[in-house]
Amino acid sequence: MATTLMPLDPAVDPSRVARLLDIAANLLPDEIVAGRRARHARVGVLIALVAVVAGLGGWYGHARSQVSLARGDLAGVATQVTALQQSQTRFQSVVSVQSQTRTIAAQLNTLLANDLPWSRLLATLRDTGADSGVTVSGVTGTLTNASTTTGAAMLPNATGVTTVGTVTVTGTGPDKPAIAKYVDALSRLTTVANPYLTTASQADNEVMFSVTVDVTSKALCGRYSTTKCKSTGGK
Repeated sequence: MATTLMPLDPAVDPSRVARLLDIAANLLPDEIVAGRRARHARVGVLIALVAVVAGLGGWYGHARSQVSLARGDLAGVATQVTALQQSQTRFQSVVSVQSQTRTIAAQLNTLLANDLPWSRLLATLRDTGADSGVTVSGVTGTLTNASTTTGAAMLPNATGVTTVGTVTVTGTGPDKPAIAKYVDALSRLTTVANPYLTTASQADNEVMFSVTVDVTSKALCGRYSTTKCKSTGGK
């Protein structure tokens, strides 16, 4: 079989032979284009809906996991509480002693609300006597109920405080001026009031005396008292 090649027509321009016309036309109907766009929109909505459902499912699973962990922790704590409550029975005696101690302390606070520390009062009377040059050899005291004491039976009190008892102090001094100095020193104290010299007699080279004073409410203090005693001398 032979092939015969024909020469090109020199009258035809090669650029005109390969030339394509710049003409474009969309021949698809509008209904088809609108249908394609609607399908694309439905696919996008379905994809978004699937993503939201997947997110909600993941969040729900995480929430259930956290709730399960919290319930496990709660069960563990409840078990520990039960074990501790059961172990308290071993220390029931200690708890009972602590309760009794608090009860006794409350009763002492009520009973000793107006406690009078006699040792502090005696030390004050002796120290005041030593400063005045006299020696206190004896102290006799009695407490009275201020609520049942009539005003006529009580001496006027310049300090304005309530008297709760009476003390009789006996001792000796070198002379009467020393005893007068002691009585004057007692009148300046706040724990006693109304000092009154009852007796003073000469015996050899000294004077024996007896002084009566009222004990004021300023002397009331104590561990369980309404007023706590102030520490003195590091005691």
